[in-house]
Amino acid sequence: MNNLLQLGLGKQQVAKALSQSWVLLALAPERLAKLEAVVQLELGADRQLWVKVLGNKPRVAICTEAALRQRAQALVAELARRRHAGWLILHLLAINTIVWRRALAVWQQCGVAEPRAMVRNNPNLLTVEWLHRSRMANLRVLQQWLPWEVSAAQVIERYAGYVASIAADRLAGRLLYLEQLGLLPLLVGNKPAARQEWRLQQGLSVSKKAAGDAVLITVRDVAISTAAQFDSLIDSALSQQEQDDDGLVSSSSSSSPSFEVFRKGRLLQLPAW
Repeated sequence: MNNLLQLGLGKQQVAKALSQSWVLLALAPERLAKLEAVVQLELGADRQLWVKVLGNKPRVAICTEAALRQRAQALVAELARRRHAGWLILHLLAINTIVWRRALAVWQQCGVAEPRAMVRNNPNLLTVEWLHRSRMANLRVLQQWLPWEVSAAQVIERYAGYVASIAADRLAGRLLYLEQLGLLPLLVGNKPAARQEWRLQQGLSVSKKAAGDAVLITVRDVAISTAAQFDSLIDSALSQQEQDDDGLVSSSSSSSPSFEVFRKGRLLQLPAW
């Protein structure tokens, strides 16, 4: 561990790195120095960046010098110039080149116009397997069930973070739940803009919150809300739906199962699932 401290890692960085992988303890200083030399030669990276890579992605130290050189050269050739590569190095140097190449290929096949622009904003999107069935399910259900027309490319460009990181039984499952409850029309791409439009239609001030403001749902709400937050949102939406239907305000819809009940039962029986 002293070797890591001497290299420049702080104690917290060492602790974080070792919590991910103990491999650094088994490597001689000479070995780390050779890997650092490869990174400096191929990427022009200084020691500070190399220390960050080791601290955040310690498995990079498992690479042979040849493998690390190949990864570095591929990053420069296909994704970034040397002087702009620091952010990408930190995220992508530790993973097999085929992973991020396959991700780019999937995006391009789906029609994404500027995949490299997406990479600059969020390199982590390239670290996941985009052909995994969970990602494919999320991609398909967003394209199919959003109440406005959207292509696969637009889904990736707008919602890639959710497609890549949210389990299918959460994102795809919740969208199918909304469809079963008849709440898909409440999905909007931009909640503030949609709320302003609704207030205009009601003859209300667009800048002031109104009593009985429309309940609207975004993909973000579907993807990252906790179970309690999502159930509360659904209750509000159902109450609004009943009020619109018959002018009576209902405290909640006791006949509709919670999402957890739906996920463990009805969801598994749906042909779409």
